[in-house]
Amino acid sequence: MSKEQFKKLLFKVAFCAMTCDGYIDDREIEELKIIDKNTKYFSDIDLSQELDSMISDVKERGRKILDDLLSEISQHNLNTIQELLILEVAFRIVNADEKIEENEKWFIKILRAKLIVHNETIIDRFGQTELLFSKEYNHNIDRTLILSNQPNKFKLPEMKEIERIDLDNFKT
Repeated sequence: MSKEQFKKLLFKVAFCAMTCDGYIDDREIEELKIIDKNTKYFSDIDLSQELDSMISDVKERGRKILDDLLSEISQHNLNTIQELLILEVAFRIVNADEKIEENEKWFIKILRAKLIVHNETIIDRFGQTELLFSKEYNHNIDRTLILSNQPNKFKLPEMKEIERIDLDNFKT
């Protein structure tokens, strides 16, 4: 996977983390801007164009964009650093509004189920986060069980809410 492809994948993770609870909080958008300004995670990609592409995908395929993201993660042989970056971006976005909804918890767990990074490495990087290391989730649990328990209640925000995200002037 090229660096550009991975950066686009990271943006998809951020977008799905922002929208998976059916509401986009302004603090989530601000966190995305902070990530863009203070890291190289999204450098050299046009986030405005990527957002337009994601909005188009939502219009065409709705919540299937999440399935596409999870499939894309599974298809690539990501290294440990890439997998930790995926978790970092997702954690930062879902924590931005200082409340974690059930669908956000589910998103993080299902995302984790698609990664092969060891629990010890995650703990070393993020600590003993309850999002992943609660009683209801254990790395030894059959991942197909987690994947088969996807909530049917996963919802995307209204299209007008998604379209209000303005990424045209990032890194200003």
